[in-house]
Amino acid sequence: MSTTVTFKAVQRRFERSQNYRSKICTLSPRERQGMHGSRFALVKDNTVLDAGDLETVERWCRDAGVLHRSETIIA
Repeated sequence: MSTTVTFKAVQRRFERSQNYRSKICTLSPRERQGMHGSRFALVKDNTVLDAGDLETVERWCRDAGVLHRSETIIA
């Protein structure tokens, strides 16, 4: 059984786990054009490390240990 977690909650969890050095950002339509349509970006020190969709955000959060396998993100 899966538990849903809001994007905002996971975003906060991720930032706290990274001591606020890295963050997950939602891209604007203009920014998406330069990122091949990706909706989210992983940013550290004003540098985009990776970009992707909601599944990619789940992977980032699981890798950081802030999202359990039974949790899914809703935007």
